[in-house]
Amino acid sequence: MKKLNKKQKLIILIAIITIVVIIGIAFVTNAIRVNIANEKYNSSNSDSNNGNLLPEYIKKGITLGGVTGTLESLDTSDATALPEDILWGETAYVKGKKITGTRIETVAQGKEAKCTFEKDITLIDDLENQVRIPEGFKIAEDSATTVEDGIVIEDKDGNQFVWIPAKTGTGATINLSSGGTATIVYRRTVFKGEDITTDHTETMPSDEEASVNAWGGYYIGRFEAGDKESTEAKTMRAEGANQENTITIKKDQAPYNYITFANLKSLAEGMDDVQEYATATTKLVSSYAWDTAISYIQIKNSNYGTNSPEGNYYNSDSFTYTDIAGYKQTKNKNSSTLIPTGQTTAVSNIYDMGGNLFEYTTESNSDESYPYVFRGGYYKNCYDDIPAGDRGNDNGPATSTYGFRVTLYCSTES
Repeated sequence: MKKLNKKQKLIILIAIITIVVIIGIAFVTNAIRVNIANEKYNSSNSDSNNGNLLPEYIKKGITLGGVTGTLESLDTSDATALPEDILWGETAYVKGKKITGTRIETVAQGKEAKCTFEKDITLIDDLENQVRIPEGFKIAEDSATTVEDGIVIEDKDGNQFVWIPAKTGTGATINLSSGGTATIVYRRTVFKGEDITTDHTETMPSDEEASVNAWGGYYIGRFEAGDKESTEAKTMRAEGANQENTITIKKDQAPYNYITFANLKSLAEGMDDVQEYATATTKLVSSYAWDTAISYIQIKNSNYGTNSPEGNYYNSDSFTYTDIAGYKQTKNKNSSTLIPTGQTTAVSNIYDMGGNLFEYTTESNSDESYPYVFRGGYYKNCYDDIPAGDRGNDNGPATSTYGFRVTLYCSTES
């Protein structure tokens, strides 16, 4: 092999150096280009519009990717709110924990919550009408959420009452779903031409007056009174039945007949003690409460006081009912059959005020031989002859014909 001379060696060396320099320049140029591109990318993606690594998104004192955070965490350790301070169903964070509110302000919320109120409370219906709920009661599962349709409360044993809006004087005015209003006065009313100034009389009880005016209403039994023990024995009451059995105000009960006026009045007035109501008082229905309830019902059925076919009457259309033993039966038209409570058609969530049993009240009759006044018809009457608003009188015997209804008044004590 021929050896290179000095000149050839120099040319080769210069060529090698030139190649190395060119490669070095290319490498440095590319690195600079990549660095510039990265800076442009980072600058572009650190803009607030892109939401990456902004100081306000990083906790204060923490540095990420060269960005120091400014976000300050909310300290909830000093919060004092309790579930009952927050509206039912709403949520909030208290002391770092999410809690759901339990405060109830409306009838609808109370119905949904299924809670028994631990103190007297005033709720608002769907139309902004006020309803007073006594301690120890809850809104029934099948209650309406508007006053006009019948708001039902229930005690621990399932006894039910319906709110009747009313006041004395100019009355209580409620909002209706139609957009209008209705005014109901707590008073006695003539529905069928009876004389309520001489033949039938009653002075307004002062405790009733005070309660309805304080709260704008009262409660009436959703059903005529039933007999707990007879119902549990699956038998209707008969002559000689115990006159001290427990009152029930529920559906499908044996109607509480075969009881004297004196005993039924005592039972009605003592129900609040038996049931241990803390702030509510029970009474035998007065003429004021009965007539006012009919006036309330007539918001839905304008002539209920004079024609109440929804009851169990001799001439009621045939209908199916459940007997006291739990079997389905048919009550035929033009037949006389006493049936368990709550089997007739409800009006404003109230049953039995027309038909099934005559119901004694605290009203008095001028005839000393027949001093006790009863209302409505019974299963042997015709609804167009002896309707819900009718008045009759007797001497208070314990027979199959007569029953009673309980009313409930909220306490006026603070």
